[in-house]
Amino acid sequence: FALTVTYATIFSLIASFTVTPMLASLILPDKDVKKHPIGQKLEAMFHAWESTYQRWIKSMLKSKKRSLAVVLASVVLFVLSLFVAKQVGFEFMPLLDEGDINVEVELPQGYNMDQTAQIVNTIQDRITKHPEVKQVLTTIGSLSELDVGTNLALMRVKLVDASERELSSNRMANLFIKELSDIPNALIRVSPVSSIGSGQAPIQFYLMGQEADTLEQIKSRLIPRIKNIPGLVNLNTSSRAGKPEITIFPDRRKISEAGLTVFDIAMTARAAVEGIVTTRYRESGNEYDIRLKLNDNSVNSTEKIRALTVVSRQGRYRIGQLADIRLTSGYSKILHLDKYKSIEFSGYNAPGHPLGDIVSEINRRAAEIKMPPGYKISWGGSARMMKETAVDMLRTFIIAFVLTYMLLAAILESLTQPLLILGTVPLALIGVFIALIATGQTMNTISMMAIVMLLGIVVNNAILLLDYANILRRRGKNVHDALVEACPTKLKPIIMATIAIILGMAPMALGIGEAGVEFRQPMGIVSIGGLVVSGVLTLFVIPALYHLTTREQDGKQKETTQPQPETQR
Repeated sequence: FALTVTYATIFSLIASFTVTPMLASLILPDKDVKKHPIGQKLEAMFHAWESTYQRWIKSMLKSKKRSLAVVLASVVLFVLSLFVAKQVGFEFMPLLDEGDINVEVELPQGYNMDQTAQIVNTIQDRITKHPEVKQVLTTIGSLSELDVGTNLALMRVKLVDASERELSSNRMANLFIKELSDIPNALIRVSPVSSIGSGQAPIQFYLMGQEADTLEQIKSRLIPRIKNIPGLVNLNTSSRAGKPEITIFPDRRKISEAGLTVFDIAMTARAAVEGIVTTRYRESGNEYDIRLKLNDNSVNSTEKIRALTVVSRQGRYRIGQLADIRLTSGYSKILHLDKYKSIEFSGYNAPGHPLGDIVSEINRRAAEIKMPPGYKISWGGSARMMKETAVDMLRTFIIAFVLTYMLLAAILESLTQPLLILGTVPLALIGVFIALIATGQTMNTISMMAIVMLLGIVVNNAILLLDYANILRRRGKNVHDALVEACPTKLKPIIMATIAIILGMAPMALGIGEAGVEFRQPMGIVSIGGLVVSGVLTLFVIPALYHLTTREQDGKQKETTQPQPETQR
């Protein structure tokens, strides 16, 4: 994007110095000719605007107090816009409406394929009744390469084209969530799918630590706090209760007194449950292991495991005399991240609830839980990329601001006037925040790119005003007279340039077209909002600042050549 804008600007600059003058010499008449009635009306309209604008400028420049009042009013507007900015949602990237929705179904442990298929058929019947649904592809037995089980199913729903339906894929997913919420014994997660992004849930963070049991305890305190956050849907964790298992906790002191080791206890239990190879049977060149073990009914309870016999030199002992036997739940999956044991939390933001608001609320509620040393929360997915992008865009904006200041300072040969020109940037932000609130858009990567682009556009109006005012001052006019003449003179090019850019951005802001409209619309809205407000306020704030900060110079020398009157503005 940046390279495209740069190359386009360079070639347009070259064309303005070469092709444009040549075409003007061929097209423009040598003599004044009678203008078209439409052209006459437009010229009369511009003259009327210039006369009105000149009267307002004269009134504002009557005293420095009035100029100061205009500047203070603009500062107040900017401060108020910051309060408006707090209402603007923040997200990483807008969700593309590609018509793809995933429905993940998770049933309790122990469900077989047939039982899972019955629940899936019920879900499919409810989904396919909507005319927006084109097809449904169902996979039973897995959600991903890691999540595999007979109690799992994944349904990929394909909607008709966006032009044939009224609801977006995001709102259709929200509708499915409501309709499927009453199905018993099923954890159902419905989410829209976009080809842009990491392909994972936008809300994703990890609870990290060293002990799995401690992580489970923290998780049990964290889930009730965050599950009722407005706009947070499809909350899920990677932690699952595994199948019941019998666990042996050896008492090392008793084992040592019996003349045994923990290895002896483990091998005895393994021989009883899994069996050990006692010999091999060979026949026709083939060799077969002969494994000796107890039958399943002899080791299917804690009491029977306690009764297993361990032989030592000092006699026979039961495992129950040397260890504590308990029925526990295992772990279905253990994640490791940066050498920490981790529990992954994931979720989605509902329509109308920006990602940034939900992330901030999760951080606030998680901070209320006092975690032991060595345990922390680390963000991932779109939430992490959103934070990194915001920092990078802020750095880019600062660099662009500094480079623009250096260029203006070199051109104007002044260290203060570039600051006046760059004062149009906060004025543009006022329009940006208002436009985002009015249209319901969020601040995302595309919006921030448009703001950086605005930095190089909105300063043009101020450059036109101040450059011509400086020329008039060099010709001998004071600050007041220079502004009174320069502002109306440059009103027409300012209006024409601003309208041209707005009309160019209008198709994007209106969302004309289907492909990628979610990406194009924020850029158009931000650009138009910033241009309109900065264009209007610049016409008054920049002359007011110039009037307040520029001193009259004594002994001004007029130019040796008499300036020719301008016949065309």
